[in-house]
Amino acid sequence: MQPTKSKSTRYQPKGLYLAAAILVTISAVYSVSDQFADEWLDPFTNGLSGSSPIQWRCRDEALSESKRTKKPILYAFLARHDNASLQMYGEGFHDQKVADLINQSFIPVRVDFNTRNYNQKSALYTQVHNQYGYASTCQLLTVPAHMTDMSSSDLESSANLSEAAIDNTRGLEGGDRYNYNYNSRYRNGFVRNDGHGFNGNSPKFVGYTNKRELLDYLYNAQHWHRLPPTKGKVAWLPLAVASAPLTSKPRLIAFVDNAGTASDNMRLDTFWNARDYQLINKEFEPVLVEFRHDDAAFNMPLDRLKAKYGIATLPALVIDSSKFAAPIVQFGNSNSVSTHEFLKSAVKQAAEAAPEMQSPTQQQTQQQVRQQMQQQMRQQAYNQTYSQVYSKNGAPSQDGKYKTKWAPSHRCQDKACSKSHELGRLGLKDPND
Repeated sequence: MQPTKSKSTRYQPKGLYLAAAILVTISAVYSVSDQFADEWLDPFTNGLSGSSPIQWRCRDEALSESKRTKKPILYAFLARHDNASLQMYGEGFHDQKVADLINQSFIPVRVDFNTRNYNQKSALYTQVHNQYGYASTCQLLTVPAHMTDMSSSDLESSANLSEAAIDNTRGLEGGDRYNYNYNSRYRNGFVRNDGHGFNGNSPKFVGYTNKRELLDYLYNAQHWHRLPPTKGKVAWLPLAVASAPLTSKPRLIAFVDNAGTASDNMRLDTFWNARDYQLINKEFEPVLVEFRHDDAAFNMPLDRLKAKYGIATLPALVIDSSKFAAPIVQFGNSNSVSTHEFLKSAVKQAAEAAPEMQSPTQQQTQQQVRQQMQQQMRQQAYNQTYSQVYSKNGAPSQDGKYKTKWAPSHRCQDKACSKSHELGRLGLKDPND
């Protein structure tokens, strides 16, 4: 029987087939290539895309440039799904004043929290996070040029240890810095609750509220790492004393770094502790040997002194005397109790040691050294006192000596006589007279 030819009357949606084929193709490409998705779909899905007036660098380029120019690196942690990141990027980073400040004073590196997948962190974020430990999705982090190899605890510690930052010493001098805020004005970055923006001396800035807070942080971040760290209340002698002939009085040489948690802890636990600095000032000839982190040229002469005592890492304390057969050394930063016992044992050892016979030449040399040190200490005390007491009446000249406008006192109408009375009241004598 001849087969019957018939045509189906069922509707064939060719348009839907074509659309499905296109979607399957895009989905396959999108799944296979994140790079394709980021490059082609990013302008439509990422609020952090597009150009900005900030001159971003990659991390390797920033590390090299920071080492060469001594500028700090500014890491900007951003996430496309975070509202604060979108606001900081759109309002803050596109402001010309903010951009100019960042480009002039920092080396900016943008660290995206993720790529297209919100749960997948970028390789750069993971790399920076592993070193510094910060996990916020909207954050700025300032890393000084000499601290690029350090950790987050080192950054936060050094940011709070400048002399200008310490305004509350009650806990420090009492030996309990943990129960008192030794740094009430310059704590880790925080936002003021009086509506006047960001206030803090910190390496990090978390979140974003307005442009004023961002500018406050950037202004502070330019300077805190340029200030010298605190030296406590020890009456340090000049560095040259460390190489001078030993005397019967024990000489304490403190080797510290100008950055880093270990050296910072020694500054707080020992140099600011009243129990320790009073003992040091009374019983020792204290000398501070302060290294500059990542500055080999400056540290070269100091390295020879460090090698003399077999010191490999900082900080360290060395006590030496003409009465000792060999110097005694404390390696690393022990707790405050151990350091205090170390100092006391050295004082006891010096007291029990037999007096050493010295030639007249040695005695004369030591006497000259002591006189020079006393003269320098008197000059320092003189300049420091007048810089504080008479800052309103006079100003230091180029040679560092204060030219004060002396006002006659009620007891004496002669300016020279009035000056003598004031010096006597302060327990000082003008070393230039």
